[in-house]
Amino acid sequence: MSLFSRIKDLLTGRIYDEEDDYGYDYDDDRDYFDDGYMREDIPEVKVDRSEVDMSSRHLRQRYVKNLCDLMAECTNEIDTASKEYRYVTDYLRDCEIIEALSSGGDTNLMAAAQNVIHLMKKNKKHTGKLGRISEAKYNHMTSIAPDMPKALNDLKEHEEYKEVVRDDLKTLEGEKAVRHFKRSEAHMKQISCRNVAIITIFAMIFVMLVLLLMQILFAMNVIPGFIMASALGAITLAVSFSSFVNSKSEERRMRNQLNQIIGKQNTVKIRFVNIQNLITYEYEKYHVNSSEELEYQWNLYLQEKKERELLHRMSTDLAAAEERFRLELMNANVNYPMLWLHQAEAVVDHREMVELRHELVARRQGLRKRISYNNENREAAKNQVKDLVTKYPNYATEILDIVESYE
Repeated sequence: MSLFSRIKDLLTGRIYDEEDDYGYDYDDDRDYFDDGYMREDIPEVKVDRSEVDMSSRHLRQRYVKNLCDLMAECTNEIDTASKEYRYVTDYLRDCEIIEALSSGGDTNLMAAAQNVIHLMKKNKKHTGKLGRISEAKYNHMTSIAPDMPKALNDLKEHEEYKEVVRDDLKTLEGEKAVRHFKRSEAHMKQISCRNVAIITIFAMIFVMLVLLLMQILFAMNVIPGFIMASALGAITLAVSFSSFVNSKSEERRMRNQLNQIIGKQNTVKIRFVNIQNLITYEYEKYHVNSSEELEYQWNLYLQEKKERELLHRMSTDLAAAEERFRLELMNANVNYPMLWLHQAEAVVDHREMVELRHELVARRQGLRKRISYNNENREAAKNQVKDLVTKYPNYATEILDIVESYE
């Protein structure tokens, strides 16, 4: 069932929301993850219709479509993060399986891992050009090698896209400020026109009273004065009224444009936060601070790997040991036996295993924050749609049709 089918069912009361179940119970009460990026100045997503004229079909439909776009953006991000979450969770299960076997005295797995470590250390003595990167960095790059160079290209694209979205936010913020100023200016002009009209009316009354008094007291002919005062007053009132109407129309136009800009801003803010969280997660995942650093380490890794492969071909013993280790891992029902070929130290050294688990827990916590952030915004938008249907039953069919069109 698609997201928008579920929303439509929720709106009609046929199903209830269910809490997400990631299917893995792991003790991550201790926060090993440096979530400083979550404390950055994250733009708040506004889901507010206080200034939307719901009687306008165009504005109403645009508002509902903005909500649907926001929900779609959040859903796509949740799907991506959830897939990575399951991968990390399976990796954590591998840690538990291996630790259980180690503590249970599985000598075959331990012996296979120790043999791999021994042969790798022995072959390392014969290297001449090795050592461009540390062993820990090499093992890490090996674990992400299946994702490269696509991961590097994706990271570069994400960094470039972040700057594009940041520029879009700045542009929209500037446009919003302009619309705010013009709307305020039009409102002040209406007040000025109203004041001019009031002053003109009182002035006309005063002049006519003076003229009437002059006629009574001095028997003067004040008819030309009456005509002139009336004409000037009428012209002034007509100009003021015309200016007032134009200002009122300008204020309404600026308000509508402002609502449209805010709707766009909501979607762009969601994209900015998502791309920022995604980039921060990728930095954490690849142990880098930029795509340039990842590219530099990847090039070093490729050179290192070439030399190691040359050495590896000279040692059939190591290949046989790795195959035995892989078979032991498969027999233990490990999810990713190939990854553990380069994590043999963690199998025999509890401290290495603890470090690996801490890293995976940190990555999972980062994914949970991404999923939680998008869930909150999706729920907020969904609740707005439900509230629209409740408060405006006359438009319920139209709103549900718009939601259904996003399936």
